[in-house]
Amino acid sequence: MLNSKPETRNSSQREPNGKQIQNSKFKYFKPVVSSFKYLGLNIVSDFGFRISDFCRRLLFCLFLVAITTVPAFAQQVCDLGPSVQPRKLRSLEHFGALAVLNDGRVKPVDTYARTLLLQFSGKTSFDRKPAVEWLGRLLFAPQTTRDDKVFLINNPEIATGMGIEAEPHRRYSFSRLQPGLAKLDELAEMADKINEKERSVVEQEVLRVYRNLVVYDKHSRVFSFAFPSPEFDIASPEVVKALELPEGQKAFSFYDIASRADRLRELTGRLEKKKSADWPARDKELFQLANTLFHWSLDYSDLPFTVVPAGDSSEDWSSPMDAVNRGFSDPKIREEIARLRDMMVYYWNGEQLQFDLAVRSFGHSVLNRVDPARKKAVGKIPLELFYNKANLFLWAKLFYAMAFFIFLWSFFPGGARPVWRRAAFFSVVAGLVPHALALALRIIIMARPPVSNLYETFIFVSMITVIAGIIIELVNKRWVGNLVASVCGFVFLMIASKFAAEGDTLQMLVAVLNSNFWLGTHVLSITTGYSGVCVAGLIGHLYILQRIKYPGDKAALESTYHQLIGALGFGLMMTFLGTTLGGIWADQSWGRFWGWDPKENGALLIVLWCAIIFHAKVGRFVGPLGLAAGSVVGIIVVMWAWFGVNLLSVGLHSYGFTSGVATGLLVYVLAELAFLAICVPLALKIPLPRREG
Repeated sequence: MLNSKPETRNSSQREPNGKQIQNSKFKYFKPVVSSFKYLGLNIVSDFGFRISDFCRRLLFCLFLVAITTVPAFAQQVCDLGPSVQPRKLRSLEHFGALAVLNDGRVKPVDTYARTLLLQFSGKTSFDRKPAVEWLGRLLFAPQTTRDDKVFLINNPEIATGMGIEAEPHRRYSFSRLQPGLAKLDELAEMADKINEKERSVVEQEVLRVYRNLVVYDKHSRVFSFAFPSPEFDIASPEVVKALELPEGQKAFSFYDIASRADRLRELTGRLEKKKSADWPARDKELFQLANTLFHWSLDYSDLPFTVVPAGDSSEDWSSPMDAVNRGFSDPKIREEIARLRDMMVYYWNGEQLQFDLAVRSFGHSVLNRVDPARKKAVGKIPLELFYNKANLFLWAKLFYAMAFFIFLWSFFPGGARPVWRRAAFFSVVAGLVPHALALALRIIIMARPPVSNLYETFIFVSMITVIAGIIIELVNKRWVGNLVASVCGFVFLMIASKFAAEGDTLQMLVAVLNSNFWLGTHVLSITTGYSGVCVAGLIGHLYILQRIKYPGDKAALESTYHQLIGALGFGLMMTFLGTTLGGIWADQSWGRFWGWDPKENGALLIVLWCAIIFHAKVGRFVGPLGLAAGSVVGIIVVMWAWFGVNLLSVGLHSYGFTSGVATGLLVYVLAELAFLAICVPLALKIPLPRREG
């Protein structure tokens, strides 16, 4: 049975202290030789050990001896090697339900793990196993993840620049990338000096890969406090006995020594009265332990995985190692750190029941210490776990796709069209159920309307277009509604998936949106307007194709034309309402109703374009075909107002995910213009037996 298990470490991977990171941003993976720059500091660590003036003098004397032997404070940890594996646990379900504070939000570890793995590899699972299992290995047994191919590098030039061979599947392991880390440091440092807006795709990718590797390495250190390290080896049985440590054991961890800090302080306190030259071997070893303890508290700081609330405020959470450094004097925090260490031990020993009990005990302790607001957020974790596990949007996409294919099948010769169209309709309704449930869960979890970022606006607009399609089908019963609901529902959810790949979608509100009232009025109205115009645009495509394929079907053309007018009118009304409400909100927040902000201009452009189309119709400047073509252009206008203006990175409304969408937006615009350039002239050449409207 194991008391603890160490992690692989070498001096070239030593993490600099916070000040070094700040002053040398891109030297993280370069070999570090320890210095004695801390001699002038007077630090009080919360585990009760003070480095005072006399200690600084004594440290200097000891350093003079240490510097003539080996480089001090390389912070190596016992190397078990990749062949040593922990005994497997059956499940990390309870661990995944723990609360972690990340990006200003309390979320389950399961969500944290999914987001982290998505950030590294573009996937939310590894080797067909949940992300939380991979995170558990990274935290508790980091050496077992060194060969996992989780680092996505899209451009092979980066691998070549690091001096390694490019992988055909674009994913690399840490051990594969490790020989090129020093070169990656240099590449990242050069790329960072280039203005953000002027960086090429390769330069952006260099920085992304670099940051991911740093994040990975920091996570591998989170439980370093519990791993035995050669720096805390105690050769003298007398010192072991004096510190009341287990006799017969020589290898100890930071946690073992920190938990005896009071005793260590007591034993070293009398050294002030002696000269360092007169210290016996026992006292020198005691002082070396105190000195190492102090430097570890500096070097292993500001780590991720913040699961321990601070003792005086639940707003400030710390990683386990930081909690040892800052709050070990608090009995409750000390007990929680003990439970975290127990998790690591039970993980390695494969003791499922003990591991689950340690997790639940830790979670219960945290819940009792946080304030009511955080306690409420922790209480919603089961809902978020269900949301993650159910994958409701995937089911919605499957039902919408099935509805579309059933709709197409109904047009094959000999097919029973009414039966298949009804089947398509029920498939759309079946897709709407998980779609609406997922949105409802997001509203409950975040306690706000689900339209705070681009991802959420796409899934909301998708649902509104599906509802619109269902209403059209119930009223007209001519299969147009099935087409609208299935295509819009599926396409918008697929677009949303692109934005979901960029991080946690359940984000805290940006400052400009920090109002549930205006989110529920202005933003919902404007996005509902987007839905109406998009539905009208899709029906416009359908009308143009009908004019080409079935010019003699007057009833079908008139029905489609009336649906087009209704959808476009609805979109105009809701966009105008949303724009007006947005002006009122802007007046309250920024002291002006209108500021010609790009987002404001985009919303105004939608209103003006829809109004122009309707005025052109009333004035008989365009007929039904012209109205249909104008509605197709209306989708282009909506896409520009929706997220195209964010690409400008200017204005008070510039928020949300936008990276990588410029090319896609340009391709879409060119495709729509090509459709109009080809199909509209074709439709005009085909005479109608009678004017359809």
